[in-house]
Amino acid sequence: LYPGVEFIYTEPLGIHEKLAHIVMERISAAEQLAPADIENRSFDILSAEADLSAVPAHYLPIVQRVIHATADFEFKNTLMFHPDAVARGLEAIKAGKDIMTDVEMVKTGINKRLLERWGGKVVCRIAEAEGQVASSKGQGVKTRAEQGIEKALQENGNIGIIAIGNAPTALLKAIDIFNSKSEIANRKSQILTVGVPVGFVKAVESKALLAAQQFPFITALGRKGGTPVAVAIVNALLKIAGENS
Repeated sequence: LYPGVEFIYTEPLGIHEKLAHIVMERISAAEQLAPADIENRSFDILSAEADLSAVPAHYLPIVQRVIHATADFEFKNTLMFHPDAVARGLEAIKAGKDIMTDVEMVKTGINKRLLERWGGKVVCRIAEAEGQVASSKGQGVKTRAEQGIEKALQENGNIGIIAIGNAPTALLKAIDIFNSKSEIANRKSQILTVGVPVGFVKAVESKALLAAQQFPFITALGRKGGTPVAVAIVNALLKIAGENS
């Protein structure tokens, strides 16, 4: 009927895990469950399908929420925590420290209601960046996300968590600043750096470099990551802080 149309056959969708999650979401919607009930059911499904028994108890809520946000069980193996990461994150939240993000999408996803209880706010300075400008070290140009991170760290002394979910250059800039001889570097042990940029260019390298640092961090090794992962990590910390108050 359509001689000019080329048909390409691919593998069938089969029983991909994400399809199972979609089916469960539709079932939940049909039952008119409350949002909290839907979330609880999702975590029940997650626990049934993934063996998380090897995950330390103080990391478990974070690992669970990342998997819940992405429907990707690989994160149980790729999420990496500095020994002081969770403690520093909770201390920062309860002390009313601000959370700095690399992009507006991460800022939007963070639960402001839970954060405001402690007096902190979410800041993102990427909108104030000038676009690509020449690097002072002669190493090409600075991206807007990189400039935003640098500006916020220089001007806001109340930052307690850095959440980077999009820009590897922003993560590399934060690491560079923390390893410099600047005043900001003196506070690096009190700041939790959540670095989970996604992609093919510098994402893997930036996260591997973060994993080698001595200051508190949470990262996800490999190419995977992104805004949903950064948001899930921060929101998990906010939820833990609320439950432990």
